[in-house]
Amino acid sequence: MDEKNGYMETYFNTKDIAKRNTLLKQLVFDLPEDGKDFFLKAFKKERYLDMRLTAIRGYAAFASEEEVALLMNKMLEILKKRPDSTPYNYQEYEILRSAFLLPYLLEKYPYDCFKQFNEQLENQYNAMPEVFKGIFTCDDKGEHIQLIPPAVVRKKIEHFLHG
Repeated sequence: MDEKNGYMETYFNTKDIAKRNTLLKQLVFDLPEDGKDFFLKAFKKERYLDMRLTAIRGYAAFASEEEVALLMNKMLEILKKRPDSTPYNYQEYEILRSAFLLPYLLEKYPYDCFKQFNEQLENQYNAMPEVFKGIFTCDDKGEHIQLIPPAVVRKKIEHFLHG
């Protein structure tokens, strides 16, 4: 079994979300031969929007625009409901907006489904209070970059929530 297949098998066998996320990102760069099926299964497995969009990033390398649009329509439905359950969803939003995901997808695959999702994401992001914006981002490899020190973030959010 080669290394990529090992990553795919480990991905589906681990319950550790952080480990799955790391493996998923690695596979997005490796693009294994049977990646189309893998990324579709990964999309269906994940709950978090950022991990689902990471799976779509891999899937888009193998799939048609129409196939990608089917998944992005599901993503858009979920995104629209996020403010109801998670009004200050800055963690997911920042990852989705980072160089690793939507900007990359919009540049590489200028599909309408990505444009529509991005527009909705930006509307929801802009509707959040400023205190939840610009805390961190991810680089083009999906690595976390802290923009505001965690202690400062905690203090600002605490002040926002409790005056």
